[in-house]
Amino acid sequence: MKIRHRIAYDKDTISEEFINFLRAKNSKFEDTNSFIGVAYIFEDDEWIDELYSYYQKEKITPIIDAIYTKEEYEKAQWYSILSKFRFEYPQPEDDSAYKGITYNNSKFCSSCGCGLVQKDSFRIVKAPKWGKRHFLMLNWVEDELFISSFAKDLLVRNSISGLRFLDVINHKKNIPFDDIYQIYIENELEPGLLELKQSVKEVRNCSICGKAKYIYSGKGLTFRKEIFSNINSDIVRTHESFGDGHICARKIIISKKLYQLIKNSNLGKDLDFEPIVLA
Repeated sequence: MKIRHRIAYDKDTISEEFINFLRAKNSKFEDTNSFIGVAYIFEDDEWIDELYSYYQKEKITPIIDAIYTKEEYEKAQWYSILSKFRFEYPQPEDDSAYKGITYNNSKFCSSCGCGLVQKDSFRIVKAPKWGKRHFLMLNWVEDELFISSFAKDLLVRNSISGLRFLDVINHKKNIPFDDIYQIYIENELEPGLLELKQSVKEVRNCSICGKAKYIYSGKGLTFRKEIFSNINSDIVRTHESFGDGHICARKIIISKKLYQLIKNSNLGKDLDFEPIVLA
């Protein structure tokens, strides 16, 4: 695993010193054809402190992610999953009214965003045009996956466990769509997040409800292997919640069986997977 930084900067204000530093460290520069430049650099312990010093001076916040080898993907037994295909907004969206319709919000904390429990189907305005994609996530909803009918039937035929499928409702007509379903995840892991110094950028404890939320560092997730020992599901949620501001989302984790089914069936377009490290 290597840790990659994506650095976006203003070409007019960035210092030549910083650009020279990035070039000296073999950064890759993206041709953006705009006033915003983008560079990619892999962390190295020898100069990481100097890199962060430049971030502070240049007022830059990088996007950090972990780049895994083929062997690391093959070795893993569990993977986090999310979709880069973001679609629509849960309805009704005005004043976030969906939180009282789709969810039981009796324990909702308006300070940190935690406490919502789903009680009804999600509602959206229109159905997606799937193309070559088969999974999506709704805007504002960071811990639910939605799936095409083709992919749904494939999961059913292959006896993927730990889930059921919920209709998604056409908000205007109040009837279910026929080609989009929510994957309702039935099981949650026990607490078990490890390596907080690496995996977590910050822990935020809500002063109102007391809930702890983790700001993910992008540098990989490590869990106690014991919490997976009695799991008979192919898809689960973490006990821990992640997110900044009012985002309060649990990570979705899938088994090797489901991961391989998605990959071997060419259903992985716009999906991001990260191998879970067990210790």
